[in-house]
Amino acid sequence: MADTSIEFKGSSFTLSVLYLKTLQLADVHADLTAKIAQAPDFFYLVPVVVNIEKIVTAECSIPYQQIKTLIEEFNFTFVGFTGAVSKAERLSIREQGFSYINTASANKTTAVSSSGANNQTQQATTKTVEQSSAEPAKTQALYSDKVHRGQVRSGQQIYAQGQNLVIIGSVSAGSEIIADGNIHVYGTLRGRAIAGAKGHHQAQIYCQSLEAELVSINGNYWLSESMEQNWGEPAYIHLQDTELVSSKLN
Repeated sequence: MADTSIEFKGSSFTLSVLYLKTLQLADVHADLTAKIAQAPDFFYLVPVVVNIEKIVTAECSIPYQQIKTLIEEFNFTFVGFTGAVSKAERLSIREQGFSYINTASANKTTAVSSSGANNQTQQATTKTVEQSSAEPAKTQALYSDKVHRGQVRSGQQIYAQGQNLVIIGSVSAGSEIIADGNIHVYGTLRGRAIAGAKGHHQAQIYCQSLEAELVSINGNYWLSESMEQNWGEPAYIHLQDTELVSSKLN
């Protein structure tokens, strides 16, 4: 039989999940506006799944189309809905032409708070093969270092593909540094730092002064409001289970 032009395969992706806590879409709009203003480039065209389990009630129906329109107004890429809801509700979602993402199959996701107050993040991605605990260490050992000397200026982006990234200097607000491995900043980190960009959950971010707009490790991110504990201090950030943790560098 001749090869076909297409092939379906399972794969792993990181999706952001927006947890709605109210049906007052004007409030959701205001909170999203404030949240995205902190790092607009980071959220641009990000795929988003909307979790509705906290707003499903017997007394009122969910305005699915209005929610989708609201999400797309902020230049997110709307994927569908999710949450622990009844079979009838899932059927209703699909009958209205929307996708329902079943979370029972251990999907891993990155949580986004609609209120702007809850900064807890959850890493999520579907895994078809369980990795051994020794595998991340083996992967990390393969990384060489990409070294940048001097200030990373506003609007500049540096990507260390398949490497750790070492910045000997400061990172300006409005710039972005990305590494598949760890990030080391021997100066002030004011821009956006994304480590473990291709799925390295043991990646870490180090800096001599933490003043970042956004930090992310393996799809989990913090905006500046989550870094108050070590703000302005020498710090390192890593993943503990599925949550970002910051500590002061001694």
